[in-house]
Amino acid sequence: MDSLSQYDRPSIRLLIGIVLIGANLRAPITSVGPVLADIQSDLGLGGTTAGVLNALPLLIFALLSLIAPALGRRYGLERVLGGSVLAIFVGTVLRSAQIAGAIWAGTALLSAGIAFGNVLLPALVKRDHSTRAAGLIGLYAAAMAAFAGLAAGLAVPIARIPGADWRWSIGAWGGLALGTLLVWAPQLRRRQTHLHPVAAGDPLAVSPWRHPIGWQVSLFFAFHSLIFYAIVDWFASYATSRGVAATSAGIMLLVYQVVAVSTNLGTASLIRRFRDQAGIGFCCGLMLLIGTSGLLLAPRGSLLWLAIAGLGAGVAMVTSLSLFGLRTHDHHQAAALSSMAQFIGYIGAATGPLLIGVLHDATGGWTSPLALLIGAAGCVMIFATRAGRNGRIPGDRSTA
Repeated sequence: MDSLSQYDRPSIRLLIGIVLIGANLRAPITSVGPVLADIQSDLGLGGTTAGVLNALPLLIFALLSLIAPALGRRYGLERVLGGSVLAIFVGTVLRSAQIAGAIWAGTALLSAGIAFGNVLLPALVKRDHSTRAAGLIGLYAAAMAAFAGLAAGLAVPIARIPGADWRWSIGAWGGLALGTLLVWAPQLRRRQTHLHPVAAGDPLAVSPWRHPIGWQVSLFFAFHSLIFYAIVDWFASYATSRGVAATSAGIMLLVYQVVAVSTNLGTASLIRRFRDQAGIGFCCGLMLLIGTSGLLLAPRGSLLWLAIAGLGAGVAMVTSLSLFGLRTHDHHQAAALSSMAQFIGYIGAATGPLLIGVLHDATGGWTSPLALLIGAAGCVMIFATRAGRNGRIPGDRSTA
């Protein structure tokens, strides 16, 4: 990122707001995994039901990603993003309440807020910082991973505070959302930017749904997201079954996230230096393959394998988010590709936690669940390499 000295105060507030919104897009989700066993015990949830609870946010991400551009067109990017943070705050608080069904209702509400932020934040970056999009995406992705790691690493210690329990662990992150909402408030009063359909903005623009690049980016996003959420949601259960203390498992997940944060920041500069992103895509898939294979073949080295997988996850996240801008012509087309990729991506990712729970219940072990992750890592290698090749979704329909 360039020095902040070149920005005026409103621009700096906008940049800070973008980074803070990014920080809210994973922490409410990653805080669940380390205390999932406590939630299951307290609420009487079986493995399959817990898998559904883990998969619910991802399904909501997928479904609402299709309507996010329409809301951006109707109400403006800034207002919809503000509403997203409000939904995250209310949903996080509701989810931790001792009310029947609150965990489901709160999870659904906060997931809706995250879904709109997922899709529209890259479009906002493309609009205001098109020449520096990779750097800013790397910065907010780093904030996203950093707070996701904190949420995972602090979940068990918070739950073990005298007088506290798992509800405090997952509810504490409402404070982050509230602070972000206060910082973002000035953006709600500024002139709003409304998205328009790709075809309306450029009659020659090609829909990402009709072009191979759209599918390559989307499948890359799907398979790396599947691995990320499966590890975040189920690693603690896997580790405790191998005799690792719950607190230690949470610390391992924190290491996974810390490594991803460091990689987020480094990847942004790499993207700017290379002619294309094919090599970066291949390497992130390879690191995910090594990490998931290690968990299956040598579980005693779980910390090492998580660190390697964290490298792959960090590279994959920033690269896939950057491709929304790099493979499109303007922020309208970027929003369309973001919507498509996150619909397909999170449909695919939602199957990860769910299938892990189903396979573990069916087999009573971890071989089949980890084999699923290894296969997904192989798919990341293929689709990340193809999506990383130079090119854009064309603006001339005759080239589609």
